[in-house]
Amino acid sequence: MYLTRLHLAQARHRTSWTQRRLIQQLTSPELRARFLNYFETQQHVPIKSASLVPHNDKSLLFTNAGMVPFKDFFLKPDTAPFKAATSVQKCMRAGGKHNDLDNVGYTARHHTFFEMLGNFSFGQYTKKEAIRYAWRFLVDELKLPLSRLRVTILEGDEEGYKLWKNEGLSDDMIVRCGEEDNFWSMGDGEGPCGPCTEIFWDTQDDTLDERWLEIWNLVFMENYREADGKLTKLPIPCIDTGMGLERMVCVLQGKNNNFQIDQFETLIGGLRQVMKTRGIESISSVDPNPHEKIIADHFRAMCFLIGDGVVPSNVGRGYVLRRIIRRALRSARQLGIHEPFLTDLYPHLLAGFEDGSYPELTSRASSIRSVVTNEERSFLATLDRGMALLENVFSQPDLQGSKAIPPAIAFQLYDTFGFPFDLTLIIAKEKGWTVDIKAVEALQEQQKQLGRESWKVDAITNKARLAEWRNKNIMPKFSGYDRSMLHQTSEIVAVEPVMEGKKMTVNIAIDPCPFYGLGGGQVADSGYITLANGQRWDVTDVFQPYDGCLALKLTPANIAKDETIESLIKRDQEFFQIGQQIDATVNIENRQGAEVHHTATHVLNAGLRSVLKTDIVQAGSTVETQKLRFDFTYGKPLTPSQLHSIEEWVNEAALNGGAMSVKHMKLADAMKMGAVATFSEKYGEDVRVVEVEGVSKELCGGTHVDDIRKLYPFKILTETSVAAGTRRIEAVAGLSCVKWYRKAYEPVPEVLKMLRANTTDEMVGKLDKSMQQTKDLQKRLDFMTEKLASAGEVIVPPVESTMKDIPVKIHLVDPELDASYMQKRANVLKESQPCSAHILVNGNNIVVALDAKKIKQETANTILRHVLKHVKGGGGGQKEYAQGRIAEPIRDIEAIESKIVAALQKV
Repeated sequence: MYLTRLHLAQARHRTSWTQRRLIQQLTSPELRARFLNYFETQQHVPIKSASLVPHNDKSLLFTNAGMVPFKDFFLKPDTAPFKAATSVQKCMRAGGKHNDLDNVGYTARHHTFFEMLGNFSFGQYTKKEAIRYAWRFLVDELKLPLSRLRVTILEGDEEGYKLWKNEGLSDDMIVRCGEEDNFWSMGDGEGPCGPCTEIFWDTQDDTLDERWLEIWNLVFMENYREADGKLTKLPIPCIDTGMGLERMVCVLQGKNNNFQIDQFETLIGGLRQVMKTRGIESISSVDPNPHEKIIADHFRAMCFLIGDGVVPSNVGRGYVLRRIIRRALRSARQLGIHEPFLTDLYPHLLAGFEDGSYPELTSRASSIRSVVTNEERSFLATLDRGMALLENVFSQPDLQGSKAIPPAIAFQLYDTFGFPFDLTLIIAKEKGWTVDIKAVEALQEQQKQLGRESWKVDAITNKARLAEWRNKNIMPKFSGYDRSMLHQTSEIVAVEPVMEGKKMTVNIAIDPCPFYGLGGGQVADSGYITLANGQRWDVTDVFQPYDGCLALKLTPANIAKDETIESLIKRDQEFFQIGQQIDATVNIENRQGAEVHHTATHVLNAGLRSVLKTDIVQAGSTVETQKLRFDFTYGKPLTPSQLHSIEEWVNEAALNGGAMSVKHMKLADAMKMGAVATFSEKYGEDVRVVEVEGVSKELCGGTHVDDIRKLYPFKILTETSVAAGTRRIEAVAGLSCVKWYRKAYEPVPEVLKMLRANTTDEMVGKLDKSMQQTKDLQKRLDFMTEKLASAGEVIVPPVESTMKDIPVKIHLVDPELDASYMQKRANVLKESQPCSAHILVNGNNIVVALDAKKIKQETANTILRHVLKHVKGGGGGQKEYAQGRIAEPIRDIEAIESKIVAALQKV
C-alpha cells in the first residue's frame, strides 16, 4: 500500500548529508543476516524458508506471504512448537487471487518472486513489543533517519497511537486510516484478524506516484471474525509482520527502484553481457528498460519455482511457470535475442544469493537449467509461428479501422500454439490494438462445455451431497496400513445410491476402512464387501470425495439375466443402512503388487539421485499392481549405461534388504531430517515419513512392503520423454518382474530348437548369421527382379485394346512374381512404351501406369477407376501410377478379354 493520506507538506524536510551517510549500506545477503540475527537475539527461533508450493494450505496456488507456513499456528497458537519465530520467506505472486504478473517491468516495485522478512509471535508478545522491535530495528540497526519515516494506524486504535508516541513519534508522524487500509484478515470469511500498523519511507521523489513507500506491515491478530461478521477477542493474540527485502534493500542502497539493487544489478548486468556476446547493442543506463526488468524478474521466479519441484505444464502451477518463461522469452525477442540464452544468466543469479540462503539453487542447478532450456527451445518455434499469425492479422486491411484482434484468433493462439493469453494482450497493446477479453473467455468456456459433455460426473461429487456427508462429520479411519486388517468387520456410516447416466451404483463409507484410496499415485484397492444378508458387492473404486473421507463404489458381484442393479439395491436396501455391519475383504494380491511397486518408486528415486549425481525432482508417479511409472526432471535421455547402473543400484539395494519404518512427525522436522518430498503434493502440518535406513527417506501416505528384499528382481522397461525437461521410467519389480522375465523367455526354447542351438549365446550367433544371409538373399532377389522387369521379351504377349482412343496394353503377370516386380515392370513399360497406357494384372492385383507427358487426356488413376466401375474392386493412385485389388482373380488371357477389355470398351 502507498501512503496517500499524510500531510506531505509537513514531511518535505530534506535529509541532511549526515543523515544519509548514517544509513546502513547493506547488500541483500547482509540484510537477510542482520534481520535474522536481530530477532534471534530477541528470543525468536530462526526458521528456514518454506517451499513456494504451500504444502499445508490447499487454498493457495503459491506461498504468497511470510505468514503462510505458520497459518495453522495463528489459528491454534497453543500448537506452535515455538512461541516466537523469524524468517526470510520465498514468496510468489503470479497466479490465483494474488497476481502481480502484469505489473512487472512497468512499476518500480512489483515482482513475481520476492523475499519477505518477517517476525511472528504465537502468544509470546503483543502489540507493544512488536512495535518496539520494528522501530528499534529500523532506527538503531539500520540507522534510518526519523524525518523520513511515517506510520499509519487504524482509526480508533488509541493503544497503537500511545505505543508509537512512547517510541518518540510526534503527532504529524502518525496517520489514522480506515479499515480498508489498516485492518487485516485472512480472507473474506471467518477467521483470525486484527488491526495493523504500517511503516512508510519517504523516497523524496515527487515524480513518483508512490513517494511514500510502505516498507513494513505489523498485523496484530487480536480478534476472531465470526461467519456473521461479529468480532470477538482472541484468548491468545498473535503477531504477524512482513517487510519486503527488495524494498528495504532499495532504501538502504539509495536506489530509485527495486531493479537497481545489487541482486538485479548483477542479473541485468549478466543479461547485457549475453546481448553483447551475441552482437546485440544494449543500453547502459542505470535504470533498466521494461524488457530487461521482465527477464530478470521472471528468470528469478522460474528458477525458484523449478527448484521447488514445479515443472511446466498446461494446468495449475505448471501453467503459471510456463507463462513466466514465455513472457521472458517474448521480452528477449523485443531486445533482439532469438535463440536460447536464459541459462547463461544462471551464474549471475547465484551471485545474488551467495550467502547460501537457498541451497536448492545449487543442489538442483542441473535440473533447473535443463527444464528451462527445454521449455525455451520448445517455445521459440511456437513464438515464431504465433508472431507470424499475429503479423498477418496486423496487416489485414479490413481490421485497420477497428484495430481489434478477432477473438477466434486470440483463442487459436492459446489453444493451438500455446500462446498465453496475456502475451497476446501485451503484443496487441504494443501495436495499439485491442482484444475483446470477454469474447475470448466465452470461447474458452464453450470449449470447456464441450469437454464436460463428453463425460459424466459421479453423483457423489454433487455439492449438496458432499455437504451432507461433511455436515455429518463422516471421517472413516483408514485401517489398511495394518495387513492383519485387510479382512475385517466394519460399520456403514454413509450410503448413497448414484446414477451414472442410465446406470446405477452404490457409494458407501465404512468405518474402519481397510481399502486404500488416499492417492499419492498409488492405485486404489479392489475387493468386496459382504452384507449381513450374505450378499456380496464388489468394490470397483475407492476415492476421497473430500479430505478425510474414504468412499467405496460398489456393484453387485453377480447379476442374473432377469435382475437389474436397481432391483438388487431394493433387495439389499435393508442391509445398506447406516449402522449395519459388513465384512470388508481387500484383494490381497493386488494390494501386495501395489506395495511392491510403491516401495520400488522410492528406491528408484534414490537410485536416480545416486547414479545421476544430481538432485532430480519427482514430477509424478503412478503405482499399479503390475508395474510403476516414475516421472522426474532431467534434461536429456538417459544412456543405456546409466539405465543399467540405476537398475543394478536398485537390485543391489533390494538384495541387501532393509526393513521399512514409518514415523509420524511435523512437516518442518521431516524436512530437517532430509526426507524427500514430492513437491507437487500437498502436505499438512503432520506428515508420515517412510524410510529404509541408508537407502530412502520420503514423505508418503501410501502402503509399502515391510522389507525391500521383496522388490527383487527389478527391471526398467522403458525410458522416454513426456515433456520438456521431464523423463519417464516404467519398470516392474518383485513377482511382476518374475512374470515379465518368464513371458520374455517363453519363445526362447522354440527359437533354440528352430536354430538348432544349445544355448542363448549360440542362439545369438546363429541369428546374426541367419540375418546376414537373409540380407544377402534379399539383395540378390532385388537384383534378379530388376533384371526380369527390364527383360525385353515376356512369355505371354500383352492383350491390346483402347480406351477413348488411348492405346492400352494389358499384361498378365506370372502369379509367382510379387508386388515389387509389378511396380518395377510397370515403370519399365511406361518408359519403354510411352505412347500406350499399361495395365498389369496378377491374380487379385491390378496396376496401371502411363507417361503423363505423352498421354494427357487421362491419368493412371482415372483409367483404374474406369475399370473398377465394371470389375468389382477398389484402389487409387496418381497421374502416372495407380494400383488396386479386384474381387475375382484374373489368371488367364480369357479372363482379361472378358473382364478388363470389356470394361475398357464400356467407357
